[in-house]
Amino acid sequence: MLDAGSGIEGGRLAMVEPVKTPRIPPAIFAGCDETACSALMAMREPGLSAPENVSIIGIDDHQMSWFLGLTTIAQPLADQGAFAADLLIERLHRSGLANPPPVSPPSNHLLDTTTICWTPNW
Repeated sequence: MLDAGSGIEGGRLAMVEPVKTPRIPPAIFAGCDETACSALMAMREPGLSAPENVSIIGIDDHQMSWFLGLTTIAQPLADQGAFAADLLIERLHRSGLANPPPVSPPSNHLLDTTTICWTPNW
């Protein structure tokens, strides 16, 4: 596992060494599409490609994903924001009560995502 951060430069730097070795990882799961796109571009410098040599997937469904043919996971960003706002408003309402109930323990909330497999546009 490599920490490439969440930017373009991080993805490129994270791929510099792996693409030079004969034991390149079979798959890369990037924390965001920017990192995945730059990892994909770094692979192309020595003549490697995805998914032939390495499978790459990102998250966000960034506009460049379509152009580069990157597989990505689309998140419902507006729904995430609305859900978070509702949780915050609920907590603020409870805290304004004369006898507020105890804060509930952390919980998981899942929203639907969609996997999108783009075909390169070139």
